[in-house]
Amino acid sequence: MKYYRRYIGDYRRDTGTLSIVQHGVYALLMDEYYAQDGKLPLYLPELYRLCHATTKIERQAVMDIADRYFRAIDGKRHNTGADKELAIALPAIEKMREAGRLGVARKRAKSEGFA
Repeated sequence: MKYYRRYIGDYRRDTGTLSIVQHGVYALLMDEYYAQDGKLPLYLPELYRLCHATTKIERQAVMDIADRYFRAIDGKRHNTGADKELAIALPAIEKMREAGRLGVARKRAKSEGFA
């Protein structure tokens, strides 16, 4: 996904106690989560790399956010709210992709004199 909805009220309610570093980690992990259609690595070194976490404070923030907001299931990490959004968005995105493919095929056929 290239875009996802962010509900400011929900975000503030769920993240009100986070430090500024933790907010940054949360944002990076959510972006990666959506970009990979809900596939976030389980292992912390991979998450450190995704978040560019190099200091002890940054790595601790990654651990804290991963454990709090991305539960481990079947070898991947999951976020309940994002999973609900993906369940709605992914079928709609696939429908738009298919419509785009059909539109391109029609244009191509028309320009080649087959339609």
